[in-house]
Amino acid sequence: MSRARLIIALLIVLIVPPSVHIGPFFGIVHEAQAATTSIKLYAFYYGWNLTKPSRANPTITVTQGDTISFNLINNDTIAHLFLLDFDANGAMADCPGPGPDKCSGNISPAGGTGSVVPFTVTANPGEYWYYCLYHSATMVGKFIVQSPPDFTITASPTTIRPLNTGAAGTSTITVAPTYGFSGTVTLSASPSSGLNASISPTSISGGSGQATLSVNSTTVGSYSVTVTGTGSSGTHPVIVTVTVATPDFKIALSSSTLTVAPGSSASVMVTLTSLNGFSGTVSLTSTLSSVGPQVTFNPSSVAVSSGGPTSSTLSVSAASSGAYSTPVSTGNYNVNVTGTSGSLDHSATLALTVGSSSGVVALPSVAVIGVGIAAAIAVVAGTVYVLRGRSKNKT
Repeated sequence: MSRARLIIALLIVLIVPPSVHIGPFFGIVHEAQAATTSIKLYAFYYGWNLTKPSRANPTITVTQGDTISFNLINNDTIAHLFLLDFDANGAMADCPGPGPDKCSGNISPAGGTGSVVPFTVTANPGEYWYYCLYHSATMVGKFIVQSPPDFTITASPTTIRPLNTGAAGTSTITVAPTYGFSGTVTLSASPSSGLNASISPTSISGGSGQATLSVNSTTVGSYSVTVTGTGSSGTHPVIVTVTVATPDFKIALSSSTLTVAPGSSASVMVTLTSLNGFSGTVSLTSTLSSVGPQVTFNPSSVAVSSGGPTSSTLSVSAASSGAYSTPVSTGNYNVNVTGTSGSLDHSATLALTVGSSSGVVALPSVAVIGVGIAAAIAVVAGTVYVLRGRSKNKT
């Protein structure tokens, strides 16, 4: 390179336009927040900006929606033509034409200038290429379109359930910036009918932060609330679903069947579990399909909470009872076990067998006694008959 050309190159370095800054590895990078930018490139056969501090064919980054223009200076002794390829068909002579590509027209040798008139970048975010139409093998650089500054909005959890009637539920709303967004986001909550909803705070500054969504309802049902974030880049919604239910409990037996031998007793466990945050005392009672066995609970009242299941022991006795020690009849019974708390009640059924577990039931005690008496009479009668026969033989 001649001394004169070197001096000219150094002078050009001193007048690099302020709208372009020197990025990593001296690449010319458009400021992400700039709305309008003019980019200057110097044409040379071995690469755009070959003799500049930015090195050859610098990567140019712009933001979708920006307005940019190109100022082009020929730093070579041959002609050049700038082409920005948006339709991804390479260094083709698409300009002038109706397509998306941008061209400069011919740039005269030795100091000639050219330009691309200002245009708004509407291309989708991604990587594109710029060329010299005449020397595309060496004069080619990357042109990156990035998404405009924006924000995201998310909820955690996205489903609140089960929520007791009248109780409050919450979800954390998070706002996060993308592509350098740093504006203020205003938050609003729109619940479906029957659901109350509020959000605090109602705005997030700096494009990043959290808010708390609070919901409640006095009516059982399924609801939703839409939280909308509004900023300079637009609006973004997130939906939170809410299920409201009445506090309740369930009752279960450790076994649905029980066999008790006559004169003995046996037991099963009654387990009570809180549903939907239920907390209260449950009273246990029983009814038999027919009189006979004795049923008791220990305890007969159980404190139930959402901390975990609680239990009571149901005992069945088949022993004789009453002043005359009336025996319990063998056979099958149904024991209906009921838990009651206020207006709530739930039941479980125990299939009870008094007798042998093999299914061959013992005879009732009265029948046994009757058979025994009959047998005794038969023995006595037989004995008398034998004795009479012996007396006759002697006479």
